[in-house]
Amino acid sequence: MSSARGELAALAVDRLAGRAVYSGDLVDAGHRALVEGVDSPSLPELAGLGRDDADAPDVFARVVHELGIELPADATAARWQLLGESLGAMVRGEATPAKTSRPFSEFDRLLGRPGVLRELVRWFAMLDSWIPTDLTPVSFCEQQILEQARLVLAGPWPPVTR
Repeated sequence: MSSARGELAALAVDRLAGRAVYSGDLVDAGHRALVEGVDSPSLPELAGLGRDDADAPDVFARVVHELGIELPADATAARWQLLGESLGAMVRGEATPAKTSRPFSEFDRLLGRPGVLRELVRWFAMLDSWIPTDLTPVSFCEQQILEQARLVLAGPWPPVTR
């Protein structure tokens, strides 16, 4: 998959998950895809829209359909997918726990605060509020976050929440 096509797919998943995706982002992605040679009947229209054009989401949806980009079954599946990608990047060392905290909190909220994430929520909260005078070293919080993330990712996906 081209990087531009991948960007279109990522934006489509973000939109499905209920994340804030602005018209300008959709238009910019359409322009990059067009320059990269991605072919879709509606892509030139998307790339030619203004950054604040209210039609961008509808034209973008047509482009995604025309390109046959596969999306998760629903918003909940999209949220779990994005959470898994975010935690996976952190566990692989591609993102720090501090950088992962904000998207994690967003997905936790969008998923209705599932119990299976409770320990991660606790450790991310400790990391987010950590100050140099805390008795618990920041490195310990980060280690606990990584350990909990590995546990969540090692189980069934998405995790069964009861």
